[in-house]
Amino acid sequence: MYINSKYSVLIVGLGRMGMGYDFEKQSNNIILSHAKSFYLNDDFRLAGGVDLKKNNMDNFERKYKCKAFRSIKDALELNKPDIVIVSSSTDNHFLNIKEIIKFGKPKMIICEKPLSFDINEALEISDLCKKKQIMLFVNFFRRVLPGNLEILSLIKSKEISTPFQGVCTYSKGLFNSSSHFIDFFQFLFGDVKKVKIINKNEIDKDPEPDFELQFEEGNIIFLANKNKCVFVNSIELIMGNSKLIFQNGGDNVVWKKIEEDKRFSGYKVFGDTFKVLRNDCDRIQFYVANQISLAMKGKINFLCKSTEALKTKRILEQIKSKII
Repeated sequence: MYINSKYSVLIVGLGRMGMGYDFEKQSNNIILSHAKSFYLNDDFRLAGGVDLKKNNMDNFERKYKCKAFRSIKDALELNKPDIVIVSSSTDNHFLNIKEIIKFGKPKMIICEKPLSFDINEALEISDLCKKKQIMLFVNFFRRVLPGNLEILSLIKSKEISTPFQGVCTYSKGLFNSSSHFIDFFQFLFGDVKKVKIINKNEIDKDPEPDFELQFEEGNIIFLANKNKCVFVNSIELIMGNSKLIFQNGGDNVVWKKIEEDKRFSGYKVFGDTFKVLRNDCDRIQFYVANQISLAMKGKINFLCKSTEALKTKRILEQIKSKII
């Protein structure tokens, strides 16, 4: 599709995901921001960054040796980026993407989740990019981590079988945190068929209900972490022939197979032997950048398409409508 020695990248929003998460990390083995991931990848060239805060602009220019701008228009007039990353606050996604389409002609836009808090704005963003023939993806990064891709392959090959049931404990809100897991489970198991609310809990700007998602071949219960002193994102999936335990937010996945019970004849249990599938979460954005390169070259990739992100958005809206 698009063959180039270096794809130029503009980053809109130089906050935590855009630049900040690994700004003070000297090691090149810790890659948590968009800026560092593209700076270190030979397939890309940083063309610039956009931010309203002078401190962010100065830090970006000093560390990454390219110009920062206060406006998208100015950045696009000087540069003609192949890719634009939208890592600004969600409230600004809609207007930012409309500006990008108005003043530039990128081949691809990568937007942080969600596309918008408003479903109609999200639909309009998707339609605009489709009309302009701009590839649009949403950065649900759990799809592209190596251990998770190995799990997908094992499920497809039936080495890990269904039906399944699971529990996901999440922190920091329905939209901020559990949205990642809803997308990931749809990536593994297909579309959600039914939503059931268990407890509404406290309703804030980003609510934290307990709820159940039903899929074609199983169900997963989501439980909001009530202990605000600790950040917990954990998953345990009991599959047809094994168990998957996602530890430390999914950094490592323990895969246990069913074995004959050594104590009680005729029973089967999850044995002591296991395999660890590593997701290498210190380099989350390294794997995202590699998938972006594949997409730009017209190759198979596992990035979250806007149509898939809209499915997750509709599930979130359905949950929200049931608790408010």
